[in-house]
Amino acid sequence: MLRAAVRTAPRLGRAHSTAAEAFRHVVMQRHAAAAFDATRDVPEAILEDIMQLTRRAPSSFNIQPWTCVLVRSAAQRELVGRAALSESNRRRVMDAPLTAVFCADLEPAHALPRVKAEAIARGKDARQVEDLELAVGYYATHGKLASLVKGVAANALSPVAPAPQPEGRRAWAYKSAMLAAQTYLLAATAHGLATAPMEGFDAARLRAYLDVPARYAL
Repeated sequence: MLRAAVRTAPRLGRAHSTAAEAFRHVVMQRHAAAAFDATRDVPEAILEDIMQLTRRAPSSFNIQPWTCVLVRSAAQRELVGRAALSESNRRRVMDAPLTAVFCADLEPAHALPRVKAEAIARGKDARQVEDLELAVGYYATHGKLASLVKGVAANALSPVAPAPQPEGRRAWAYKSAMLAAQTYLLAATAHGLATAPMEGFDAARLRAYLDVPARYAL
């Protein structure tokens, strides 16, 4: 199937070819930097453009279940560094002029009014908007009873018709948050900035230091 699709694909025009080459350059340039220059700041205009591009990242039902905390001051960087599980991570946070902390939203229903309004503006009918609300509710509900009901329903329906397999709301939100984080990395690289995606932090400390609400997973 893939082979046939490649063979029948139309030839790209010069503009498309140039765009593909530019994207390839960005992807190949992106790497995990080992060190940063603490004396160089990120200009506001560049940071704003990076965040605008990041908000274009795809997400389930366009609900965008994530937020991003930008850590810039020396005092904040010191706090985030204290949550690092390794000296290398701490050093990167201290040296980098900016650290973006992506948080997955475990209560995406908060965004439903916006998403419904956007759907109506795009010409969706009332039934489609209602289906959207039900779909978001399916993934957003949690707890042992909800998981049990979804599991039983999926197992019963799957042999007859395609059915969504139950997964925790944390996993669902993490998927969209990571799409946003990847878009952020590529946007920063396109602006000539070095980046380094990192795990290895004490989430409880990070939440306390940055005052992240409980509805967000780190």
